[in-house]
Amino acid sequence: MHVAQAIDLDSRRRLARGSLVLALVVAVVSSFAYFGAFGWNIEAAIFGDPSAILGGGEGAATLLRWGAVGDMFYSYLLLAPLALYLHARLRPAKPWLADIGTAGAFAYIVAGASAAAILGTVGSSLIETYAVAPPESRVAIATSFDVLRNLVFFGIWQTLDPITAGTWILSVGALVLPDRGRLGRFLVLGGFGVMALSGMTMLGIHSLPVVLADVALVFLVWIGWIVASRP
Repeated sequence: MHVAQAIDLDSRRRLARGSLVLALVVAVVSSFAYFGAFGWNIEAAIFGDPSAILGGGEGAATLLRWGAVGDMFYSYLLLAPLALYLHARLRPAKPWLADIGTAGAFAYIVAGASAAAILGTVGSSLIETYAVAPPESRVAIATSFDVLRNLVFFGIWQTLDPITAGTWILSVGALVLPDRGRLGRFLVLGGFGVMALSGMTMLGIHSLPVVLADVALVFLVWIGWIVASRP
């Protein structure tokens, strides 16, 4: 590796680390706002249940707005430096696989961040309107919020995002597998596990226990893979 390439890679690494630290800080603050908007109903927040937030008034609208804006940054935009660093770091091994993974990463970032921005602006506006609307108008507003939920949560976050993010995670796992076996195995399985969430949504399954079961299965298979690979 040339000196200039090494310096560039080191700069990307530092930027990625700084971006991840910032993402962690934003995640802590905005998660309080986001889950607070849904009255700390975790399952309702994950699946965007309108009944848990639509009647929350201006307070819920403000919390949703800032929670979604924070999510736009920590779940998506602040991951771009990491995607660029991993691409530069891993591409020499298999350029085609690194390119596919990075394409998945930026598809995930752009689509997910756009959905978060839409939820933060449109969702909070619908909640504020619902609070002051006469009873005869609330049905139409609730229907609009449900359409927004289907678009953001089920259409993008829980169908498209798992495919694109899963592609990224799976590609990184495959690329690091020869040198870092345990991490590589975990990322490969994690990529498949994330993709499985998309299949669940396509089948109309919206259940927190099922999501947790998917996570547990990934860990169990990972441990089994490590044990089975020992001489």
